[in-house]
Amino acid sequence: MPEIKSFKGIKYNPEKLQNLVDVICQPYDQISNKMEREYKNKSPYNYVRLVLTKYAEGHNRQREYRDAKRYVDNWINDGIFIKDEKDAIYPYWQEFTVADKTYLRKGFICIVRLEKLGKGNILPHEKTLSKPKADRLNLLHITKKDLEPIFLLYTDPQDYVNGLIKKECKEKPLIDVKDDKNVTHKLWRIDDQNSIKQITDFLKDSIFVIADGHHRYETAFNYSKELKKIDENHSANFKLITLVNIEDPGLIILPTHRLIKDLSDFNLTTFLEKTEKYFDIKKTDRDNILKDLAEQKSRVFGFYSSQTAYILKLKSMAHMKKILPDRSKDYRDLDVAILHTLLIEDILGIKPENIEGHVRYERSANKAMRRVDTSGFQFSFLLNPTRSEQVKKIAQHKERMPQKSTDFYPKLISGLVFYDVE
Repeated sequence: MPEIKSFKGIKYNPEKLQNLVDVICQPYDQISNKMEREYKNKSPYNYVRLVLTKYAEGHNRQREYRDAKRYVDNWINDGIFIKDEKDAIYPYWQEFTVADKTYLRKGFICIVRLEKLGKGNILPHEKTLSKPKADRLNLLHITKKDLEPIFLLYTDPQDYVNGLIKKECKEKPLIDVKDDKNVTHKLWRIDDQNSIKQITDFLKDSIFVIADGHHRYETAFNYSKELKKIDENHSANFKLITLVNIEDPGLIILPTHRLIKDLSDFNLTTFLEKTEKYFDIKKTDRDNILKDLAEQKSRVFGFYSSQTAYILKLKSMAHMKKILPDRSKDYRDLDVAILHTLLIEDILGIKPENIEGHVRYERSANKAMRRVDTSGFQFSFLLNPTRSEQVKKIAQHKERMPQKSTDFYPKLISGLVFYDVE
């Protein structure tokens, strides 16, 4: 069973830094080189100096790890960061807008005892890559700080936990800040042990599904296994997490579209002939492709090139059952599984081991089409979003979706609270 606990959070000192908008940053894997420069120009104490960016090319990574440790140690010693005196959990709410509709996503930050992913009650839903895990492990080794929470989902249809937390969030939040993507982040602290016990007891038999942060979870687990002689309650045996109810109306998943490049023998006529074996093909255009895609809901894809556009609707699930007989029905019904199995691997012939050479990912459908028009991509596949209940079902089957199957929006901002694992 998952064991969650309160902890003594480390936060920016409001007496030293009154404008937190200058020091928070997006999660490390969302930060471009341009964003990194902008963050660093905002403040000498911006959190990007600790979390670093996504193993950027041309960076002196070993020096960056050492710099991150120097910064965090100095900022603690100089009182830029302060550590809470009591163990606490931290309610974390995010207010944001998607397609002109405003949402509120409610969660809370705590720590969870690490266990081997997928072997107990903490389940993955996507595949991971080795490079980011090595990078995060190196950073953890040197800083000895768990700097960014990962995003986990739990099931609570009656919203019991948020009901308890809401009672504790009547006061003004400790942090109330709007980030560079116009998302408002609010953080409270609950250190009443009776309230914490009610929450932890309620969730003790739960299943947690990782929404974002598979690499960082596996990194933390591997780090804890390296420290073989530590006590079972040592801080390194726990991972900083944000828990969100999978039934929360503010839980929004956006699609991630695929851009295709460098197919030397691609021919549109041949592609359509092969595609017709699996899909009904309807001609559309740039102005209508997104509307046509959204009307179909599932098992449907947009194909866009600078010359033409189509809607591809799967004819029968029998094709997926034949190709993937060992997978669950829920897995075979995923749009991303259909896309990768039939369109990318079978029809285009791009094998999983070669996918990084031919496929790029884009969150915005309009930007994906612009990149086809202007940046040398041959075409794009546009998707509808994966649904939260699909994420839950796939995790319960202990299967993993293809990479970039989900884009939980918004991301958890970095710099609100972190955790010492020394």
